[in-house]
Amino acid sequence: MIETFFLYALFVSVGVFLLYFLGVALAPFAPSHVKNEHFECGLPASSSTPKKANFGFFVYAIMFIVADMTGLFFSLFVFGLDRHASLMASLFALIMALAITLSMHELQKENKENNA
Repeated sequence: MIETFFLYALFVSVGVFLLYFLGVALAPFAPSHVKNEHFECGLPASSSTPKKANFGFFVYAIMFIVADMTGLFFSLFVFGLDRHASLMASLFALIMALAITLSMHELQKENKENNA
């Protein structure tokens, strides 16, 4: 069992290094003025006035994470074989559905206020 793990780890490590060196060998070498500069916050701004970030993108990302974690935890509860696990899964699904519904309602209300 241990030997199998070490062989697997060895093959994965060798595969990662081979892919890295293959990428370095095949990558085009095209330095430019912008690529050689040190920058911390990305490329220079295209205009002098800063653009406001849309808050909806942040909320969408948070909603995706919530839905993803809900699916994970809900699947863990569903595979439980006792009645308590089924009750917990139902309660968890109800709370998550309520949280998602309320947050979508708030997002729609904020969008209406911003458009008005």
